[in-house]
Amino acid sequence: MSRRGGTRPGRCAAAVVVLGSVLAGCSYEDASDPPPTAALEYSGRPAPSVPAKGADILDREARNYAELKERLTVAAGSVLLDESGPADGPGVGFSKTARVKAGGAYTVTAACAGIKEVNISISQDPGTAAELPPLVLDCSGVLSQVVELQPGYVGVHLTRQDPTGPWTGAVAGIRITAE
Repeated sequence: MSRRGGTRPGRCAAAVVVLGSVLAGCSYEDASDPPPTAALEYSGRPAPSVPAKGADILDREARNYAELKERLTVAAGSVLLDESGPADGPGVGFSKTARVKAGGAYTVTAACAGIKEVNISISQDPGTAAELPPLVLDCSGVLSQVVELQPGYVGVHLTRQDPTGPWTGAVAGIRITAE
């Protein structure tokens, strides 16, 4: 570029460089060029999206989260894992992992609100830990049980019976605590 008191041709050279880089992105086709592949073509349709929740469902979901939080407060001890999420509707649920530093007895507390029942699976490395049965939660109460966890990672996953069903505001959650 030009310095103070420099000449105009220095600035023109910069413009040519910029213009050249812009034109480098252009392409020209003739009859001998193959047509573009389908993967590169734009269909003009928007990507599929998850429908929005209405205000009434968001209000119901907020009330259900408040109820869920109250139910899960019965879990005493230091929290290893705490997760919650929507229990119905398209493309929702939860999955989370935590690292168990010291093996031993842990209390699993799980609850749900706004739905009849949900399933939550708990897993650890099958090579080092016993298989844990899935939790089938009756949403009229709170499930609390003691499980034996080994050092390593523990995972939880909310599975739903109808993953394509409508949203109702139902929620579920789990808390794993050390005694």
